[in-house]
Amino acid sequence: MDLKEFLFLIKHKRQSILIIVLTALIITLIVSLLFPLRYEAKSRLLITQDTGQTDAYTVSRSNEYLGNLFTQVASSGSFFDLSLSSPYNIDESYFAGTYAQQIKKWQGTVKTKTIADSGIIEISIYHPVPYQAQQIALAVNDVMINKKNNYQGNGDKVRISVIDQPLISTYPVKPNLIQNAALAFLFGFIFSLFFIYIFPEDRYDIHLFNNKKKKHKKNKKEEATNTVWDKLPSSTHQHANDTHLSPNGNIKNILR
Repeated sequence: MDLKEFLFLIKHKRQSILIIVLTALIITLIVSLLFPLRYEAKSRLLITQDTGQTDAYTVSRSNEYLGNLFTQVASSGSFFDLSLSSPYNIDESYFAGTYAQQIKKWQGTVKTKTIADSGIIEISIYHPVPYQAQQIALAVNDVMINKKNNYQGNGDKVRISVIDQPLISTYPVKPNLIQNAALAFLFGFIFSLFFIYIFPEDRYDIHLFNNKKKKHKKNKKEEATNTVWDKLPSSTHQHANDTHLSPNGNIKNILR
């Protein structure tokens, strides 16, 4: 099948393509909405060190190491315990269940990453309630700043300061409905092209609109053809029989 034929096939089967794409979109949105909508509280911290005469490159590498260290410990059980025991108003019932379930929920709530060679830690908190997202973000920042010695051995030589206070998103960011819908549209469109290429026959067409109308029109045409056949002279019928034709044969097809 060359490109021209395939483009004609796309035009001919546009209804099947549309239905496949819409189905992918609807399924994706339904699955996305099964998960609770969550807001984001995003803040940034900066790691600095009092290193005396140490060269800048060594300090940069050390800050990067500490940043990666704190991003790892933020998902730990001890960090979770310290955050919940902080003076901020965190709803502990959100982290209900066994301790393993609590940690898993915490790891899905707190996401951290470092900006390479900068000593900057980006912290994102996801929660269905914006106020709770803010309180957890403040607690995480507080633990990193005031309990940092629990996780590193340089003592007060390491300083962590807030460079961006927690900012709450105006709308829920998880699940990302726009991104999911875009991916579903792309996947559905590509899948539909494969479908019509592998199954180009009309019997594989997917109809949503005008299917009954087309079937009714086909039946009317069939009835009209039969009526014309019945009104033909008997000699025509005899000739058809002699040539092994019937109302379902070539003469009927000509009448159509």
